[in-house]
Amino acid sequence: MFQEYRGTNDGTELPFEWVRNVVATFDLNDLTKPIWIDPLPSETGVSWGSALLPASRSGDGHTYIYGVSNDPTNKKMHIARVPGDDLTKVDEWQYLNLSPTGSNNWMKNEKGGTTYLNGIANEYSVTPWNGQFVVISQDSTEAFSGKVRIWSGCDPFGTFGSWVGHDEVYRMPEVGLFGNYGDPDIFAYNAHAHPILQSGDRWTLSYNVNSFDNRWSDAGAHFRDPSIYKPRFVSFRLVPGAGTRASKQFKLADLPN
Repeated sequence: MFQEYRGTNDGTELPFEWVRNVVATFDLNDLTKPIWIDPLPSETGVSWGSALLPASRSGDGHTYIYGVSNDPTNKKMHIARVPGDDLTKVDEWQYLNLSPTGSNNWMKNEKGGTTYLNGIANEYSVTPWNGQFVVISQDSTEAFSGKVRIWSGCDPFGTFGSWVGHDEVYRMPEVGLFGNYGDPDIFAYNAHAHPILQSGDRWTLSYNVNSFDNRWSDAGAHFRDPSIYKPRFVSFRLVPGAGTRASKQFKLADLPN
């Protein structure tokens, strides 16, 4: 899955805007260009593809496609699903509608879907674990937060809950004036777990670091220090904890300093 953006040249710190969602199909013998590109649902402005949970791991034969609302802060989750693993079958996509009574309904029209979990970021992960599904994301309740949070739920579509005061997986140390770089232009983004790197209760997450200083000169941040713009990887343990509520059935252990 890809998201198409275009430059706005509007002088803002993030001079680009979302256009649409697509899925590209490649020949593994030639990754230089896709064989074809199929449009995906884009009518509502939801950025689909923030996370994917394949049918082989969802437990119910559906591939779950997670999206995010286009809000500056306190971004909201959207959830869609399709039977099997062919994302191009857009006529078979279903969109989660969470009714006021708390019941879940799957709608055939993208406009019928509703917002869900608040505070997730543009990219996150949904991972099966211990009979649950764990969401890991940068916190978006404040702009460019350094906090990485965790939620859990009993199904691929939630309900996802967090244990207040115990939901911080990691604090990204590079961010802002008081971060490792001592630079207010430094920000981090796209924190998520990597299931392929999971081993038992040992998890790995990554995030990216960048700078708003994008000057194309020796004075620019990335020319002065090329170490800024690269991913960081963090290892931690996630182990079952006591309690009966889904949001309390894990605890973080052996967190890095």
